[in-house]
Amino acid sequence: MHDTEDGDQLFFRLCSDHLSVEAIPRSRLRIDFVKLKRSLESEYQVLMWTPYFIVLKSMPGGAEITLRKDGRMVIRKAASEENARLEGHRLLDLLNAKR
Repeated sequence: MHDTEDGDQLFFRLCSDHLSVEAIPRSRLRIDFVKLKRSLESEYQVLMWTPYFIVLKSMPGGAEITLRKDGRMVIRKAASEENARLEGHRLLDLLNAKR
């Protein structure tokens, strides 16, 4: 996969390891991880939480998403590239709804 555009909100790019997908929001976000951690626990399992990034596991599906404070995501362990894109959109929609 080469650099591609998908919708208006996210830009997707295959990472150099060819196993994960990076999702970059068109406009940078400012995410409050403390608030986010509590609000997403019903949809995601929190695997790791730091002041700089949070690692989530989607339920169901099992994709792992590393989310940075500016909204950039690295999506790993998705069943397919299309599933990785769907996970990126799903999380971005939830982030936008929580603002």
